[in-house]
Amino acid sequence: MKDMSWSFVTTAIIQVVNILTGLLAARLLGPDGRGELAEIMLWPGLLVEFGILALSDALLYRAATRSAAPKTLFATIMLLGAVLSAVLIVIGYFVIPFVLVGESVRLEAAIHLYIVGYIPIYLFALFVATMFQGHLDIKGWNVVRLLVGTGYLAFILLLWTTGNIGVNGFAGAYIAGTALSGIVGLIWLWRKGWVSWKPDFAAAKGLLGYGIRVHVGEIVNSARQRVDQAAVAMFLSSHDLGLYAVALTVANGPMILINTIAGIAFPKISAAPDKDEKLRIFGIYLRLAMVMSAASAVSLAILAEFLVPMIFGQSFDHSATISQIMLIGLPFFAAKLMFIQALNAFDRSLSIGRAELIGLIGAAGALALFLPSMGLEGAAWAMVVANVVAMAVMAMTLGTTIGAKLLPLFRPTHDDWSAMRRLLRK
Repeated sequence: MKDMSWSFVTTAIIQVVNILTGLLAARLLGPDGRGELAEIMLWPGLLVEFGILALSDALLYRAATRSAAPKTLFATIMLLGAVLSAVLIVIGYFVIPFVLVGESVRLEAAIHLYIVGYIPIYLFALFVATMFQGHLDIKGWNVVRLLVGTGYLAFILLLWTTGNIGVNGFAGAYIAGTALSGIVGLIWLWRKGWVSWKPDFAAAKGLLGYGIRVHVGEIVNSARQRVDQAAVAMFLSSHDLGLYAVALTVANGPMILINTIAGIAFPKISAAPDKDEKLRIFGIYLRLAMVMSAASAVSLAILAEFLVPMIFGQSFDHSATISQIMLIGLPFFAAKLMFIQALNAFDRSLSIGRAELIGLIGAAGALALFLPSMGLEGAAWAMVVANVVAMAVMAMTLGTTIGAKLLPLFRPTHDDWSAMRRLLRK
């Protein structure tokens, strides 16, 4: 029970911190500045997601299955991360100007600067956190992931007290918070004896081999999740993007809880000895994720209309409606994410790409249909459609690739809670 307790407490704190940082960004920057901040973070984030080669998933899988010693995995993933960072920074230098046509020179310069600082620090902190997660050190994993948000908030408050806060200040504070998480995690790993600087060629080959197979699905998944923001950034104003970003902050609050469940579930499913046990464990976590996401979505949708303008300011009141639409798709997103964990655990990662591609096509088609006539509401509805389509296709993919019966996975059982407690004690 300690794993889940640690994770839920951490998740609750992260949710509060995310609300506070989102509140400060909205209050101090306004819709236009909040939109610029969203754009500064959007394109470098997409660059990493498209180019990371799913190395974090590969590290998680190799650590969970004990395919190599922790020292070997650490040294190898750090070398791969350093090489990848250099490549992505160069790619960003040439690509970013093409997606910022019509934007100011000031914003383009800020994004270029953010890329240089963000990419290597983000990859470093991500891989450090994944070392803890993959080796089922859930306490360590929760501490380092908590430090990203709390560090971000601390650096924002520090800049605010000095009067140097602004769009660039918020972006720099996020990088600093991420760096803090990575440094603390590195010290912790060193004390556990897991730090080494001697990479292994065979381990690198294994990480890249698994990662490249998974990456096909990850690219499409990233594109599907960010296509709405990219469309708003490219075809609507910074003001609209600011409203949309606040709506995402509200609607994505429960996502942390869902990702926490998925993060615990994946190594446990992967470590199960056979197909039936994997499916049994998966079913428990699938049902847990869907129930908790539905309860969170309903509660937040009811409160959004009152809380959003009160917390973020009257200039963001339209964000409440946008977030309510987004929350409709939350249970479908939760189920889709859990099916991804199952497919990865069964080493059927190539199937994820095909399923996500259908979801992306659905999202792009819905955006083309809804965005011109409905604006921000159209972007939100497009994401609901994409989540429903992607979940349905992902479920059918699991059923066909491993012969799993889908209906029992969704059917609650009397011993769900006791079975989950037994699993979490392992």
